[in-house]
Amino acid sequence: MQNKTLRIATRKSPLALEQTKYVQKKILSLYPDLNIKLVPIVTHGDNILNKSLSKIGGKGLFIKELERALLENKADIAIHSMKDLPVNITKELCLVSICKRGNPLDTLISNNYRSINQLPKGAIIGTSSLRRQCQLITYRPDLIVTPLRGNVETRIAKLDQGQYDAIILATEGLNRLSLKHRITQIIPAELSLPSCGQGAIGIQSRIHDKKVLFFLSHLNHINTFIEINAERAFCRKLESGCQIPIGSYAILKKNKIWLRGLIGSPNGKIILRGERIGWYDTGEKMGYSLADELLRNGAKNILNNLNIKQSYCI
Repeated sequence: MQNKTLRIATRKSPLALEQTKYVQKKILSLYPDLNIKLVPIVTHGDNILNKSLSKIGGKGLFIKELERALLENKADIAIHSMKDLPVNITKELCLVSICKRGNPLDTLISNNYRSINQLPKGAIIGTSSLRRQCQLITYRPDLIVTPLRGNVETRIAKLDQGQYDAIILATEGLNRLSLKHRITQIIPAELSLPSCGQGAIGIQSRIHDKKVLFFLSHLNHINTFIEINAERAFCRKLESGCQIPIGSYAILKKNKIWLRGLIGSPNGKIILRGERIGWYDTGEKMGYSLADELLRNGAKNILNNLNIKQSYCI
């Protein structure tokens, strides 16, 4: 790729740009003579901030414009937070690489309380995630969970203005924005199981662009790829249109994968959980198997009810 230009599509949010700079640095470490051009894009999801994601079509709204840039040859690759990338990718595109995962867990930020357990009854908690809402309400039904949209800095500003007693964000996003000092509590997975792919950055490209696929495949972190492949298999089996409360989290250690998954109702009244442990090369099968188990145990009813209620989603 020497003396060539690589065009990178990215969202314009501060976090997305930081993630893109991280990938850019990785690419230049392999190909120092490569010319890189950023193609910043404002997505539909970035423009609609007064509605919850579940009501406007889910996380895919952050992806469509970036994928269009690839399909229209306005960019060569696109950088995504893996938790935002739909499990079913447009057929002309593919996931080239997944970079080494950072911290996948959720974080509580509060100016007055040190943990979820210390929050008083009736405390107002801000989150844009049905997954976080579902688990939090199950654990602390006495709390009030309200929608919170905007980039990371905007959400923290709303907390500092006193609109919320606490907010929940992704830990790795705070780390990348040098906001680690704002973390009050890193929430254990037992209390808030992460979103599929949370904490990792994915690189997407056109499936027939063999040169890009070959060179950028060197950025793939194999352990992270194996973990997230298992998580995405679980979600792929359960995914049903708009955003629904689903969590999946895999840990690869000594060639064994520990996969946990959950699906619940947005009001937290129902949460189904399960787990699998198996060899590293069975992650995808484990994901499908675990999803099948939850479907048999009631997940199908949850999905059917959500589909009826959310049939208006775009």
